Amino acid sequence: MAFATTRQWNGWNFFVCFLISLGQIAFGYPSSVISVTLAQPPFLSYMGLLDLTQNPPALSPNADSIIGAMSGVYLVGAIINVFIAGWVADKYGRKWAFHYCSFLALFGGGLTCGARNSGMFIIGRLFSGAGSCGYLAISESFHPSAAPLYSAELAPPGWRGLMVGMNGVNIAIGYALASYMGLAFFYSDNPATQWRAPLGIALIWPLVMIGVCLIVPESPRFLLMHGRIDEAREVVYKLHAVKGDFNQDFARAEFYQMAKQAEIDREMTPDWLEILRKPSYRKRVILGMGVAFFGQSSGVLVLNNYGPTIYAALGYDTEKQLIFQAGWVTVGIGANLIGAMIMDWVGRKPLLMTGLVGTCICLILEAAMVASFATEGTNKAGLRMGVAATYLFLFVYSLGIDVAGVVFYSELFPNFLRARGLSLTIAAFALTNLLYLQVAPIAFRKVGWKFYLLFIILAAIGAVWVWLFVPETKGIPLEEMARIFGDEVAVYENDIYSDHKPDELDLKQQGAENKGDIKRIGYTVGNSTV
Repeated sequence: MAFATTRQWNGWNFFVCFLISLGQIAFGYPSSVISVTLAQPPFLSYMGLLDLTQNPPALSPNADSIIGAMSGVYLVGAIINVFIAGWVADKYGRKWAFHYCSFLALFGGGLTCGARNSGMFIIGRLFSGAGSCGYLAISESFHPSAAPLYSAELAPPGWRGLMVGMNGVNIAIGYALASYMGLAFFYSDNPATQWRAPLGIALIWPLVMIGVCLIVPESPRFLLMHGRIDEAREVVYKLHAVKGDFNQDFARAEFYQMAKQAEIDREMTPDWLEILRKPSYRKRVILGMGVAFFGQSSGVLVLNNYGPTIYAALGYDTEKQLIFQAGWVTVGIGANLIGAMIMDWVGRKPLLMTGLVGTCICLILEAAMVASFATEGTNKAGLRMGVAATYLFLFVYSLGIDVAGVVFYSELFPNFLRARGLSLTIAAFALTNLLYLQVAPIAFRKVGWKFYLLFIILAAIGAVWVWLFVPETKGIPLEEMARIFGDEVAVYENDIYSDHKPDELDLKQQGAENKGDIKRIGYTVGNSTV
């Protein structure tokens, strides 16, 4: 019995990956809550960003730069912390990285909720971004920004798209919850409650992740990289056990492959410069950072953070802006779920291309509607089409770029590079968004709809780049990704066989001199029995 084409399902494994993916709510909620906060007149007035001497009140002269800082500083914190969080994850484990990010998120969330002025709010956003974007990296592999890292290291190859894809679903849920809370508290009679309450709710999710760490196991690949073989075996056997597989053939084969690859990886200690010097490492980094750059160059975070601003340009009042924003982010939940469910069937690359091409087309529609109808505001059908174009945009983005990107980032890098590789990828993600968010307020005011042309062009270029250069990673064990980049693979899962004896596996020998011979392999890894 070979294992490479076997899709092994374990309900406990899925539940653990789902719990880990909840870290993405802790990322998505504070990332999105800024959009509804900036739409609240009481917030703008409290922070001195509204000139109340005018009728109607208008933004003060320095408001654009301060609003840009409130959005952009969040990503500055992310850029700084993804590298620190990656070090914590490699040094102390994925679970401790979650605790570290939770502390930063709680501290930053407390400052923003209780902010007395714009300076305090901006500092709080800096720490919120550091903690929240840390979850983004760790979850992708149970590592720095923790969820995708963590999930990828726990999921079996045949279900990795779904189990890691749940991170994308929960990012969308976090975005949606923030919009729902902004809309709900808009109806409060207390002006401070209208904006402080949604910000305060952000403190719930880091506390949830501290509780999750009491339930989920440590990543077995982290344990193997630190020589804790018995603990790693216990985790793998529990997570990859399959009903009816009394000898745990699949779990034993998975663990054997992990352990043998870890023996090689433990000898690999490249520094940061080596990551860029060695061609195979450099290619992984370019692919990860490239997908992150082009994905965010679709303009998704600009549409999210300044969605109410866009709806205002289309002539809608504050209430309608918040309603449209809540509906907009809701679209992402279903699209991410669809993408996660089909990804192990259609693959990562087709979804990425679909997302980039689809967002390009939607932005062309949005730019045309804003250019043609926003100024006069009399063509209701055109204005509604402008809103619909943003909804269609998020559907194709979430179906393709969002969920497939989360999975692709977590699969690219080997065990000894995964934390640092994901740190570089998330840094590219944050830097790209930082640039766009900083210039967006001024760009919307100065050039209006022409700002969309930048994202249209980059999304089109990105689709071509993905088609030409991005490899398909569907169904490939993490230990075998090295084959795509020309690095050494210790054992191929396709070459491991079982005759259902509890103490033995068979390994197909590689090389022409062996002619595909089968040999019986021992069950020792290090000083422990596999």
